[in-house]
Order: sequence, then C-alpha cells, then structure tokens
Amino acid sequence: MNNILLDPLPHEWNGYQVNTSFRIGIQAFLVRDDKELADWEKTNVILYLLFEDDDGNLREHPVGTDLESCINWFLNGWYHDRQSGGRQEKRLIDYDIDQYRIFADFMQIYAINLNTADMHFWEFMGLLWNMPYKYSSFLQVIEIRKKAITGKMGQEEKKMIREAKNVYELEQPGQEYSQEEKDKIDAYDRMMARMKHKEQ
Repeated sequence: MNNILLDPLPHEWNGYQVNTSFRIGIQAFLVRDDKELADWEKTNVILYLLFEDDDGNLREHPVGTDLESCINWFLNGWYHDRQSGGRQEKRLIDYDIDQYRIFADFMQIYAINLNTADMHFWEFMGLLWNMPYKYSSFLQVIEIRKKAITGKMGQEEKKMIREAKNVYELEQPGQEYSQEEKDKIDAYDRMMARMKHKEQ
C-alpha cells in the first residue's frame, strides 16, 4: 500500500511505466462508462491511455489478467477504505456532466486550476473525495444522487428530493444480457417481423 504522507506516488506497476496524470484517469473513467464501446474496445483505449509514449507508440505493457489488474490498480489504488456491503453499482459521477462543479470546487477550495494543473491521478482523487462537504457543490450533488426516498419522509421532503434527482440524476448503465438471453430476444424479434410481414 502506498502512503502519500511518506512515499512518492508511483509511476510504475510491476516494472511497467504507467501514464499517471489525472487527465489520463478521467479519460479512462469516461471510456469505461461509454455505452457505445464494447468491453474489448474500452480495454484497448485504456491500454493506449496508460502506456502510450510521447511518440504515440505503445510502451511495454502487461497483457490479459495482468492488464486488468494494472487498470484496476491505477483507477482504484488511491482508495484505502473498506467497501461497505455489496459493490456500488449506481453511477454517481460523470466527468463530462460534473466538470464545472469539480473545476469550481478545486479553484475555490484548493486554489488549483485544473485546466493548467499537473498532478498524479491518485492525488486528484484524494483531493476530489475529501473536499469540505459544505463548500463543495460536487459532493452535494453526489449526496442527492445517492439519497434514497423512504416512507419515513414527509411529502414535501420527498417532492424536493425527486425534483433535485430529476436535475442531477445520471443515466445508469443498461442491463447486460447473457448470450442465451440475446439469442431469445433475436428469435422473438425475427418472429414478430415475420408476423408483421404476413399481415401486410
């Protein structure tokens, strides 16, 4: 485990040099959440983000499960708390939608201009998720996205939360189907197309 209070931030994983700029991390998350890309395309784009050299060529890099481990290390290695319960499936952040909230918070709280700053991705993430809540419009929006509407709430509170969620809620990843389910859906679509053709 790397300790930012004691250790230099890492720029290598198992001997492989990694591009560790915070901009690389942001782009990797944008790629990961892109619904237009297949999983293999996402991995390929992130591979180039992490291992492309200054001449546009790929440096030596891990492959297969080692590559997956390296990507996971880069994106999550800064986070040292235990996970609460099950895995968090709900998408809470979109770096395109939230860009100005994050930019303004960093300017106001840290006097850091993210348009010109140069920092390690883990440094950026540590600062991002540890801003003082009452001064951070970004963290307040995250809280709205996380908030569940419960039966204990009054009607007015429920209404206010629903309205806030309508403004700030993010589109969530679509349901993933197994190959068997996809085949059944395709067969159903073909059957419906044949029935429609017979009616004409």
